Amino acid sequence: MNTSEMPIHIGEAADAAFATRFRQALSDTPHRHIPRTQYVTGEELMALTDVDCQWPTAPRARFLVKVSLNTICQRFHAIRRSALLDGLEMAIRNPTCCDELFKCKLYAMFALGEVFSTRTVSAQGYFPGLLYFARASRMLRVIGERPRMDSIEILLLLSFYSLTVNRRHAAYYLASSAVRLGIVMGLHLSVPEHQLSDRGAREHRHRIWWTAYICDRMWASKLGQPASIQDDDIEVDLPSCEGLTGPGAKDFGDPDYIIASIRLARLATHIIASIYKRKGQHGPFSQRVQQALRNLRSWVEELPSHLQLDTDDSLQAKSKPVIYLHLSFNQFVVLATRPILLHVFRTYRESLRTPANSPTPPIPETARALAEACIRCARHSYRLLTESWIDGAFATFGYFDTQYLFSAATILAISSFLNSKDAQSDGDHFETAAQFLGQLMQNGNFAAKEFCQHIDAMRRIMQEARGTEPYGADPSAAQASAAVGAVQGEEFQYTPGSMVTAGMALAEPSLQEFLSQPDIDLRFIDTSIYDGGLQSLYWPDLRGEDWMAGGP
Repeated sequence: MNTSEMPIHIGEAADAAFATRFRQALSDTPHRHIPRTQYVTGEELMALTDVDCQWPTAPRARFLVKVSLNTICQRFHAIRRSALLDGLEMAIRNPTCCDELFKCKLYAMFALGEVFSTRTVSAQGYFPGLLYFARASRMLRVIGERPRMDSIEILLLLSFYSLTVNRRHAAYYLASSAVRLGIVMGLHLSVPEHQLSDRGAREHRHRIWWTAYICDRMWASKLGQPASIQDDDIEVDLPSCEGLTGPGAKDFGDPDYIIASIRLARLATHIIASIYKRKGQHGPFSQRVQQALRNLRSWVEELPSHLQLDTDDSLQAKSKPVIYLHLSFNQFVVLATRPILLHVFRTYRESLRTPANSPTPPIPETARALAEACIRCARHSYRLLTESWIDGAFATFGYFDTQYLFSAATILAISSFLNSKDAQSDGDHFETAAQFLGQLMQNGNFAAKEFCQHIDAMRRIMQEARGTEPYGADPSAAQASAAVGAVQGEEFQYTPGSMVTAGMALAEPSLQEFLSQPDIDLRFIDTSIYDGGLQSLYWPDLRGEDWMAGGP
């Protein structure tokens, strides 16, 4: 068999994999995973090597760099602003004297600036920034034996852009490579002041390392992959503004934000390893979920006040990076709890088919509390993203907005089938999210093109399963509700349109009781999780003779 035709593992932590599991749970017939084919291929990038990529005019170059600095570089410390702007002016005055590696960095910044300042793809033109990206990638083909900070910065910038064209594996590889180069340079270790007296240079060194760390772990969590370095091997100081003076101090943003992101990335790795890894686990599955949620609760409780989102906050008053921080938090609560939600959903569906004289055993309160926490975080993400859409802050080609919207939509689709008082509104919100994704797809968003395939597949099966009945009005719903129990708790009610934050979702009384118990036992869930085939999704599927034919 040709190695290019070997099957690719689809991690259970991936949102697309969970969408497949939902379709499989909802339908009486088997459904395969839908392959991801909506991305810029390596062949397309290779073909661009022969295309002339013109250096932008001076005003255009300054504009593109400013866009990059005000968007992705607000969330991640990937460059020193002052050094980049000084180098840009030098390159504008005399491009031939510009260092090749720095010029490569500028091309990467141009690519990001173009993709984050464009609203639609021209029918005749290339995807925004793709020519600049191809040029920068070509210039970085040879990795230096003695890597420079510029090399790591470029890898991070190219990783950011790779996500916008839905090259998730490439983005993970680039972020991991940045970590590896950082290790070679010793960025994971603290440099004594007498060896590097420049405080700004030391701080930049620290922050570049932590940015690579965050990206490596965040990207890995989207794929269900391991991190590139263990925490025990890291000795570098956390970001700090202490001792930074002069104009160069403006190169460094809020250290509290970066530290919160570091802690969240660390928790993401723990969630993937403890919940989605099958071998070498200690303790039952339910206890590992409990510990993951305890850690997430601690994260939200220790968050500095200026990074928190309160119910009466205007989202316009909060910066986009802070909103992204909470979207990431919501996603990790969802990651930790959606296997339980899927189990609750399967039990609910089974109870609909069970005769009245042999009712399905009820699901414990703790399992229902976990399922509801998952749904509440999805609702919060949906609210944040729709507000961002209304305010015009939703990135047309941004991967993060699109991914979080799809993840929330899948959870809302499941909730629309659980006979709760919010089933109708959750179903309506699923449809709204699907419409947003459809608009993004029409504008040329690669991730939206992929996710819309899953949305369409879910819609078809949802319509088949629901038939002509409205949300939550199945003829057997009363029996099912008695068997499973209402997913919505009476003590913590959700009003559609109100701002229920992620912290509030973890503060629900029955969930607090679950988190406070020293020893819980939900072995029925442990068994169902592993009997359900965890870590078994591959594409193509080699079990059938038509494995080259693709998805369902």
